[in-house]
Amino acid sequence: MWRLSLLILAALAGLVAIATIGLYFYERPSSLRIAVPRGSDYQKLLVVMNQEFVHGHEDIRFRIVPTADDEAASKVIREGGADMAVVRSDIAMPTNAQTALIFAHYSVVVVARPGSNFANFSDLKGKTIGVVETEISGDANRNLLATIESQYSLAPGDIRIFNVLPYEVKKLLSDHQIDALFAFGPVDSRQILETVNAISDLGLEPGPPVFVPILEANALVEKFPGLEAKQILRGAFGGSPSRPLENVQTIGATIRLVARDDLDNSTVGEVTRLILANRASAASTVPSANHIEAPSTDKGEVLPTHPGAAAFLDGEEETFFDKYSDMIYIGAMVGSVLISGLATLASRLAVSGYARFDQLMEKTLTILKLGREAETLEILAGLEVQIDEILTRSLAAAEMPKLDSHQIAALTLAVQQARLAIADRRVQLANQPMPGAPP
Repeated sequence: MWRLSLLILAALAGLVAIATIGLYFYERPSSLRIAVPRGSDYQKLLVVMNQEFVHGHEDIRFRIVPTADDEAASKVIREGGADMAVVRSDIAMPTNAQTALIFAHYSVVVVARPGSNFANFSDLKGKTIGVVETEISGDANRNLLATIESQYSLAPGDIRIFNVLPYEVKKLLSDHQIDALFAFGPVDSRQILETVNAISDLGLEPGPPVFVPILEANALVEKFPGLEAKQILRGAFGGSPSRPLENVQTIGATIRLVARDDLDNSTVGEVTRLILANRASAASTVPSANHIEAPSTDKGEVLPTHPGAAAFLDGEEETFFDKYSDMIYIGAMVGSVLISGLATLASRLAVSGYARFDQLMEKTLTILKLGREAETLEILAGLEVQIDEILTRSLAAAEMPKLDSHQIAALTLAVQQARLAIADRRVQLANQPMPGAPP
C-alpha cells in the first residue's frame, strides 16, 4: 500500500511540475523577430516601443533584425527569417504576411524650380530628375519613378535620372544639373521639407517652387494595388505665397508592420494593442510614432489585415477561456478519468490486502488444527515452516495494508497458538513409545 501511496504522490508531484513549467512558459514574454531597415526611424521606433514594453512588464519583446533596405526587410520575412517586418507597400509585399499596423503614409513629391512650366508628370520628358535617396531606400525610389514613367509610356532614357543624396541637392540645383527633384516620404517629414526648402531658398528665380502633379494617379492605383492616390494640400509646406499654391494630385504608398500568416492571432493582436497604446509616449522620442494608425479591417482590402490585428480592432478577440475551452474540457475529463482510475485501483488494492489478511488468518487457524492432529514430526516441521512464512508475510508492507491494533493482536494470537499447538504435539509424539518396543 505504501508503494501505491508513493506512486500517487509522485504522479501528483509530476502534474504540479508540468503545470508549473507550463505556467512559466505561458507567462514568459514572447520574443518576436522584426525585420526593419537598419538606421531608419522605424528601427528607432521599435527600440523605443520595446523599452516601453519592458517598463510596463508586458508579455511582448522585440528582437530587431536589421536589413540593408526596405526590399531586404520584405525578403527576410518571405524567407522565414523574421516573424514581423516593416515594409513598403509599393515594393513586392511578402505573400506569407499580412498587415498588423500602418506606420505611415508616404507621398511622391515632384518639385521643380520656380518658373518651370510642368503641368503634368509627362511634361518632364527630356528633362533631368534628381531622385532623393536615403541610406535605407536602396533602389526603391528609383523603381517607383520607373512605375510612374510606365504609366506615361516614357521609354528608359526619356527622363534622365540622377540619384541624389539630400546634402547634394542645393549644389546640383545651383549648377543647373537637374530640372526637378523626386522625393518620397511623409509630407511633414524632414526629408520632404528639406527638399522643398532647397529649391525655395536658392533665390535664382522669383516665385514659389513648382509642384508637378501626377494627374493619372487613380489609374496607377488600379494597376498597382500597393499604391494609393494622394493629394498634397495647398500650403502643406507653408510659405507666402503658399507652397503649393493649390492641391496637387500625386501617388503614395504605406509603410506597414506585417506579421506572418502563421503567427498566433492573439500574439499579433497583443502587438497591435501595445503599439497603439504606447504610440503617444514613444512620439516624445521618435515623432514618427504619431503617424501610426490602424489598418482597415474590411475583408475586401487588397492588402488584407492580419486576423489577429483585425480581431483586436473589431473587438472580437478571444478570451483565454474561448481559446482554450476545448483543452480545458478535455483536460478536466481526462483528469477525472485518471483520478477515478487511481481511486478504484487504490480501493481494489486495499480490498485485496484485507482479503489477504483473512486468508493468512484462516491458514493460521488451519495450521493450529493440523498441529494438534499431526502424526509425525516431519508434518510438524512442515507446519512450522508454514507458520514462519505467514509471520513473514504479515510483517511485509507490500503484502497487506496497515492493520489496526485489533487485527494485529488477532493474527499474533493465532500465530502463537499455532506455535504452541505444534510444540505440544511435538512433545506428545516424542513421548509416545515406538511400535514393537517393550512397555
